Amino acid sequence: MSETFQVPTAIVLRRAAGLIELGELVVDGELATFPAARRLLVRALDELRGLPDEHRLGRSASLLEGEALRALGEWEAALVPLERAAEGSRGRIEAAMGLGWCYKRLGRLPDAIEALRRAVKAFPDQPVLHYNLACYHSVAGDVAAAIDHLTRAIAMDGRFRDLTGTERDFDAIRADPRFVAVTVVTV
Repeated sequence: MSETFQVPTAIVLRRAAGLIELGELVVDGELATFPAARRLLVRALDELRGLPDEHRLGRSASLLEGEALRALGEWEAALVPLERAAEGSRGRIEAAMGLGWCYKRLGRLPDAIEALRRAVKAFPDQPVLHYNLACYHSVAGDVAAAIDHLTRAIAMDGRFRDLTGTERDFDAIRADPRFVAVTVVTV
């Protein structure tokens, strides 16, 4: 009688994470996923699906599943695992970012904003959350909230100021004097 060897969960998670990282190297953001990237991302999903439910539905595996689906452009499908990974006080920042990304691309900007608001409550000292929330508020036309969160992000990490010059989400408020005051460095 032969026994089936079960690969430890940690190894499966590392393998899936590596496949996703490789796949994301050749994913071109808003464009269709290249065939090589698609194969890597689908393989990562296959790895994760082989886990027992108690591990597959955990935060780490859920985050990886959501990230793979997000990278594949399957934004609606990515929401369930990303929500699972983001929920609660010990949720993952990366999951909240992924949720915002997916909701925005699905045309559900209020949901994107809400996902990042929840994350900011749990992790108020993370400038990347404030920066992305500023982007979403800018797109939504809420200039005051955009400036508020952008100011917080830059105050925590000045490198975020450098990103504003090329961030298209700020195009609608770029000429606003409050935006200029926050983003222009005076010597």
